[in-house]
Formats: sequence, C-alpha cells, structure tokens
Amino acid sequence: MENPISFFKNRKIIDITGELENNLWGYYSLPGMEKIVPPVEINTIATVEEQGFFASKVLVSTISGTYLEAGSHVLTKGKNLDQHPLSQCILPAKVIQLPTQKPKTMITADLLAQFAPEINPGDALLIGTGWDQQWNKPGFVLDSPNLDRKALQWIIDKKIALLGVDLTCIEASWSEDDEEAKGGLLSSLFRTGALLLAPIVNVRRITQKEGILLALPMKLKGTSGAPVRAIFLE
Repeated sequence: MENPISFFKNRKIIDITGELENNLWGYYSLPGMEKIVPPVEINTIATVEEQGFFASKVLVSTISGTYLEAGSHVLTKGKNLDQHPLSQCILPAKVIQLPTQKPKTMITADLLAQFAPEINPGDALLIGTGWDQQWNKPGFVLDSPNLDRKALQWIIDKKIALLGVDLTCIEASWSEDDEEAKGGLLSSLFRTGALLLAPIVNVRRITQKEGILLALPMKLKGTSGAPVRAIFLE
C-alpha cells in the first residue's frame, strides 16, 4: 500500500473551494429567494482578551459558498446528502476547460464535446468556464452562464457520479424567473444519482485533464446539501 504522505507529496494540491466570509454573494439575489436564503454571517462571540479564548458564530445555508448537493434539493423522493456514501465524494476526476464564457452564455453539448477528455462511468466531471473570476462581484449569480438542455443530457449520458462547475446556476430558469422550468435540468441530473458540486473556483489552475477529486461536505443529518471543502489532486 502506498504511503499516504508520499501519495500527497508527489501531487499538486489545488483548492477549488470558494472562501466563506461576510458580505458573500448568495442565492438571495435570485427572484423570490430574498427572504428564503440567508446571507453568510461570521461574528465573533468571544475573544482571548475578554473571555480567554477566541470563537465565532457562523451562519450559513446548505447552498452557501462552494457546496455539495444531492437529489432531495429538487426531488420530493430524492436522497439527502447523508444517504450517499462518502466514496462518492472521493473520485477520479476528468476536467473540461472551456474558453472563458461571457455572462448569460448558453453552453452547448458541441462545445463540451470539443474540449472533453475521455470520460468514464463513475468519474467526477469538472467544468471550468472562467466564471469563477466573477466570484463575489455584482452579477455573479444573475449573470451566470448556463448549460442548455442538450449539454446537460450530454453530461448525463456519460454516467458520471458527480458534476462540478464554476457556475452558480446551471440552468437559466433560476435567474430568469421562469417558475415552471425551475429545477428541470437539475432534476434530470439528480435522478441519475449524481451529486452537484458548485460553484468551484481555481479550475484554471488545473493543468491536467484528469486527477483526483476530494469534496468532503460538513457532516449534516437530513439535508439536501452542505458547504464543502473541495480539492483537486494532479
């Protein structure tokens, strides 16, 4: 068995997790979500000078920052995140590096196929569009590029175990206030049993088309998702 220390020592570790902080972007900027999704709040509750120790209170939702999401997010009979094995969070991963996408661009299946390496069933698939450069800037949520229906079907046909994207919304309906369409594309993905990791950052720092993904969520009981610390090993 390979020494774990040697295994990590010989690999480049890339943190693909966005940082949680006060005044962070949030899905509260989507139409109808203003009073549902809370903003991230990090407040000091004790200091070394006054209480003898330093501690903070952290308020987040399951879709704050970079998070991992399971089927119950949009499916009434979908699995919660804690019903998925931890092995689904540690996977061989393939990477698609797309040209930098403009705001509200619709990403097509043809574009994905043009830049895709060979993808095997059970892989994690990470897609970089350059949108993470807009992290916490105005329009990061509402102006996000999206996947069109054929693009998502192309992904589903690969039988992946996890989809990771640097987009805040993979389907346009969430930002365009189309109530009837909301969750339609996500439902198709989650029905396969796949997990969604979003929005990731630093995908452009990945120089290889394959590696290992570790996306370990907070251990929460009975939720559709959780904030995650995700890293990519080259």
